[in-house]
Amino acid sequence: MLVSLLYAVILDLKRQSDTLMLRLDTVFQKIAGLDDYPVQSTISRFLKSFRVETAKGIAYVNHKILREARKNFEGWTKITLDLDSHVRTAYGHQQRASVGYNPKKPGRRSFHPLFCFIGETRDYLHGIFRTGKAHTSRGVKRFVDECLKMIPDEIKEIYLRADSGFYDGDFLNYLEMKIILYAIVMKLYPWIQIELLGLSYRDIGGGVSVGEMMYTGIGWKESRRMVVVREEDRTQRDKKQPTLFELMGYSYQVIVTNIEWMPAEEVWRFYNGRANVENMIKEGILSYSLDVNISHFYGANVAHFQLVMLAYNLMNIFKELVLGQKDKKRMGKWIRQRFVLIAGKLASSGRKFILKLQEDWAYRKEYNEAEEKLERLAWIT
Repeated sequence: MLVSLLYAVILDLKRQSDTLMLRLDTVFQKIAGLDDYPVQSTISRFLKSFRVETAKGIAYVNHKILREARKNFEGWTKITLDLDSHVRTAYGHQQRASVGYNPKKPGRRSFHPLFCFIGETRDYLHGIFRTGKAHTSRGVKRFVDECLKMIPDEIKEIYLRADSGFYDGDFLNYLEMKIILYAIVMKLYPWIQIELLGLSYRDIGGGVSVGEMMYTGIGWKESRRMVVVREEDRTQRDKKQPTLFELMGYSYQVIVTNIEWMPAEEVWRFYNGRANVENMIKEGILSYSLDVNISHFYGANVAHFQLVMLAYNLMNIFKELVLGQKDKKRMGKWIRQRFVLIAGKLASSGRKFILKLQEDWAYRKEYNEAEEKLERLAWIT
């Protein structure tokens, strides 16, 4: 059942009713190794039976596949954890959906999942499916603890990047206790803005200048390093508030960090690498229906969330290890157009089935090369 649903997620079939096309497609079933495809009522009953603890089994399989694909992170000396959350609006009467922070649809009930991605590979490491009233940083210390348990002990150098929703003195204390090197955008309170006016800045080109200061927040025992980035002509107005604000013709961004050896501009560039995490969540939404609440039952939606992230990881690994897309990875729609939703004929010969593709198909060579590479990567157990 889970494999059947996984195919539906990868094919971006957003609703249970959309899976009828897979039930009618006997060629797909044969290629996928399925005896049949379940009817919608069977899928509904199956999802309804899920509990949160059961859904964690999907996350366990996902992490196991990730470890195998990355060869247990052998040879890695450092790793970057990118944290983010996403407001997922609920339509209807889904269990545990609640009213909370929802910038796109204020006052609507929602869920608020929390994510952790690996910055170096864009892999999904861990995530939890929370109610809508959960604050961005709620439960984040326990969440990071769980992430750390998924990382081999041999990796000693751990970095973490997060936006202003995770800015909290208690969380910073926790990261320092865990010896995690962090870069987190600071909330720009009025008293911080006053500090920025008298700061000296150094031009680094492109209308950008940087400065830094030591700042002691309320309740802090010691001061912390603040890297300040100032940009001319409001070039960064499209970024989220309160990350940036406009003051006397400039926009500002303040990053609190314990990375003492890194120059201010490098801290800024390091933090900007976190921008990919929003693209990763966008990939989940546009390609694998991450924003869809598949059921009225909470356990079913948790299971679907974990299944979507499993699909995301499988496709992310496929892009890199099979298609050679490491620095620039294509969206799921691009993959489906070239390797999944294609014309072909299934014939049988000598008790074997042969998939015949169109001779003049534009991506035939690309498809055959990918199939050969995929066969050599038969490492999943």
